Amino acid sequence: MKKEKKPFEELKLILADIDGTLVNEPREMMPYTREVIKYLHDKKGVLFGIASGRPGDELSATIAGYDLGFEPEFLIGMNGGEIIDTKTNQETVCYPLEPETIKEILELMQDFTYANPVIYQDHQLVCAWIDELVETSCQHASKKARVVKDRSEYWDKPTGKIMLRTPAAELCVEMEEFAKKHPSTKYTAFRTQPTLLEFQDPRANKGAALMSLSSQYNIPVQTIAAFGDASNDNEMLAESGLGVCMINGLDDTKACADELTKHDNNCDGMVRYIVDRFPELFDEFNVKAPELPAQSIEREEWI
Repeated sequence: MKKEKKPFEELKLILADIDGTLVNEPREMMPYTREVIKYLHDKKGVLFGIASGRPGDELSATIAGYDLGFEPEFLIGMNGGEIIDTKTNQETVCYPLEPETIKEILELMQDFTYANPVIYQDHQLVCAWIDELVETSCQHASKKARVVKDRSEYWDKPTGKIMLRTPAAELCVEMEEFAKKHPSTKYTAFRTQPTLLEFQDPRANKGAALMSLSSQYNIPVQTIAAFGDASNDNEMLAESGLGVCMINGLDDTKACADELTKHDNNCDGMVRYIVDRFPELFDEFNVKAPELPAQSIEREEWI
């Protein structure tokens, strides 16, 4: 739910989720998005950070492929479980799931036999079987997959999160509803994609990471704008000075946001919002936004 906030001040830091927010559905950064972010960073001194469910070791390579011309100051990985200062290379790991908790989660969800449990371990994707979804994840993550010979391999050591991939969105909703009926102080469950349910320590989230950055680097919360589209962004949108959900986002994430974008992630929705919301920053910006397709999602206001 939305929380009461102090008035937003000048824009000093943008924190953005990747999939469904910063990039389009083919997972490419669109040219106009790139130009707006580069302009704000290089000309106006606005800091930029990524807040993703992906592990930190993937993020630098992923961002390099977007050709921004700079490395974001902050990388938040594993939904807040990892915080990286790219200028000092300082990395903080927060609240991994312990082996006994991993076992408890997988035993809780074991009757959902269509779900493929996946964890990150030793720079690999460890899974029950390899299918098209896992192969796609490996391609995007530049990682190899390893099939467990015994389920106990999942809880050999602590891990940042557990992912349960499903073949259809309605099956993921079914699993999420079941998980919510079996709450625990040791883990929380949330969807990060229509077919992906994740489990993580509730103390590790993007909102907690945002507050840590604010405190450590003396960046007032009222100067941080955060953008996201899925349940793992909820705390970040709630804690930020300005939390913005993409119009293509999940309903529970929209409920945590202060505002919605007018356009989706396939139409530069995040940066179109920024240009409209902060016109005073774009006095020297000469790049015209591309024409919108007729079927683009737009909403004039949201309450």
